[in-house]
Amino acid sequence: MKSLGEIEEGLAEKAEPVLGFKPSSKFKRGPIGILIYVVCGIIAFFSLRSAGVF
Repeated sequence: MKSLGEIEEGLAEKAEPVLGFKPSSKFKRGPIGILIYVVCGIIAFFSLRSAGVF
């Protein structure tokens, strides 16, 4: 069983060619990462609401 850090590192390496940079935990926990999480949450909420879930 892999640790969460190892899984995260593997996903970051796979995402690097697509994004052009290697995402890190520091990026996700910083203000930009928190803003991205909030925006994605709002989009998901409105998507579920329009689908009739809420």
